[in-house]
Amino acid sequence: MSQSPSDLQGDNLGLQSYRQGWQALNRLLHENKSFSGRETNNAFLNCGKNTPFADVSSTIGWDFADDARAIGLIDYDHDGDLDLFVTNRTAPRVRLLQNNLRSESNFLSLHLTGSAKTTPRDAIGARAEVHLKEQLVPHLRTLHAGQSFLAQSSRWLHFGLGKDAIIEKVVIHWPGSKSQIFTGIKANQQLHLTQGIATATPRKTRRNSTLIETPHPIPEKSSAARIIPPVGHTFPNIPTANGEPLSISETTLIALWSRTCPHCQQELQSWATKAAQFKTSNIKLVLLCTDQEPYDQVNDYLKSINSPFSTRMAGPEAVELLDALHASIIDLWIPIPVPTSFLVSREGQLLAIYRGNTSIEQIINDSKFTTAPPLERRSAGTPFAGRWTSKPKPSSPQRTAQQLLQRAQPTLAIDYLRSALTQPFLQGEEFTRSDNLLLLGQILGQQGRPTEAIPQLEAASQLLPKDIRVLRLLATAHAETGKFSKSFAILNDAISYHPQNLDIYNDAIDIAQKANDPIRVLDYQRRSADNNPENPNLRYRLTLSQLEQGQPLDAIANCKAILGTSPKFLEAANLLSRILSTHPREKVRSPQESLALASRLCLISKNSNANHLLSLAYAQANLNNFEEATKKLKLLTNLAPPESKFTKEVEAALVKTKANQPIRNILWK
Repeated sequence: MSQSPSDLQGDNLGLQSYRQGWQALNRLLHENKSFSGRETNNAFLNCGKNTPFADVSSTIGWDFADDARAIGLIDYDHDGDLDLFVTNRTAPRVRLLQNNLRSESNFLSLHLTGSAKTTPRDAIGARAEVHLKEQLVPHLRTLHAGQSFLAQSSRWLHFGLGKDAIIEKVVIHWPGSKSQIFTGIKANQQLHLTQGIATATPRKTRRNSTLIETPHPIPEKSSAARIIPPVGHTFPNIPTANGEPLSISETTLIALWSRTCPHCQQELQSWATKAAQFKTSNIKLVLLCTDQEPYDQVNDYLKSINSPFSTRMAGPEAVELLDALHASIIDLWIPIPVPTSFLVSREGQLLAIYRGNTSIEQIINDSKFTTAPPLERRSAGTPFAGRWTSKPKPSSPQRTAQQLLQRAQPTLAIDYLRSALTQPFLQGEEFTRSDNLLLLGQILGQQGRPTEAIPQLEAASQLLPKDIRVLRLLATAHAETGKFSKSFAILNDAISYHPQNLDIYNDAIDIAQKANDPIRVLDYQRRSADNNPENPNLRYRLTLSQLEQGQPLDAIANCKAILGTSPKFLEAANLLSRILSTHPREKVRSPQESLALASRLCLISKNSNANHLLSLAYAQANLNNFEEATKKLKLLTNLAPPESKFTKEVEAALVKTKANQPIRNILWK
């Protein structure tokens, strides 16, 4: 993993490396190859000199199934030993491990406070020494601001002193100040030490909140699983091999299976004997076969086991769609196995996923989730109980759509989002709906279907009227349909909401160029520069456009404005020198001013910048100093490849100076 880049603007390589590191780590997580949640925590006991450490993880109860990330040390119960707070990537997110072992050893805990004059009050960086009688080497602790990944331990410095410890003195080395000695301190205390105060103050013990221990048994590792998805997860319209979508009008169990899979055969045979239970429970069972063999052979097998269930052949699109749905819920990039079954309500809401064999009893029990409250759904989807800090959130159809886009299936993603937007259980979730509309409009636009994208984006804008993503996509879609006036109106609204956002201005400039509207191009460039005065590049871009549009005086004024706020912006100074010396209009030119600018530029760059030297040659030529100009131009002919733009420009200038003619830039109007 690469280190976080310190300068995101100037370190593109560092930023790229940083992103690649995170992408690699995320891939390991998604592919269940590392940091999967199955790496148990380890604790090792120091067994003394010349004795190896002993793994006591299981003995002391550390071998949880949690995917731990950090620990914080604290004497939580004030009993003189350290307890641990553990944070996890997986649930439970925080765990308290209390040290309840009996010990005859002594301890000392110190809380340091600086004077705020020479040492900050938090005393970070202070070093404490505890000197014991009959021990030559003191116990040392340093107060740190951070101690582990995503965690901060208690600021109390804890000392384990062993048996029969008698404290001789405590020495505190205060940062930025002299050391201080404290005497008369006894063991087994929690003391406040303040810089400049000679006596220690005992800590006032306070009661901690009582934490209820919740058992979390480690589940057996198995490929089979019962998954309860988030509330309101939409089941897609499944295309079958013959092109007909699988319609759902009642509670349905859709089972993905293969005739070559023994587990599938076992499950189908069990279900066939219990077909009456499916019927009395009002659950329809549809079998989706993934085999590439003819339907007749599959049907013959189902007849041999007396299967009364509806059977369809799953084509590649159906498997891809179900695989994307499966991956978006469990967040693992592993192929969907067989057998896998999906329990779907009559409204099209996904109720449960079963990987591996499942019983009819479990299916019937889970069918109640059609009307179950969100809290009950969420509790059923977790392996153990706990305290939730937020309300259940609705599902995110965008996750499944993004999975389909990663698989180069934009048409399936569009169909899925359209299906999700029609579901009644999502109608009241405005946040989810707006994101669905936004993503649908974005995909349609990327697929070259702006006419279809516009209604989706307009609906999203009703829910998110100031959202910059919606406004940009909507303006672009209208422009692609030729409705430039509508596009500019939306862009102007976006600028009023986000006057400093450069992406909006870039969109507006691009669309104005497509509309062949140079006046709007200049207007948007001007507004971009005015609203972002700290960025001289924007005004410089405006200056170049003004020259192209025959506005040299405005261009000169902008160059001077840039140099007034950013004197080190040498490109503006060089351009100003060129305008003042080579512009075809006499009223615009100022040869002496041009010469002064070019001379200063060459001085700054120590005559090492070819563009600055060329500007100086232009200025000299336009002051009729053709000899000096010719000398410089001859030197510049060998600084660039023969066919380069720069070399051709120098050669054209040489023709002029050798003929004792001034140089004029015919590109400037």
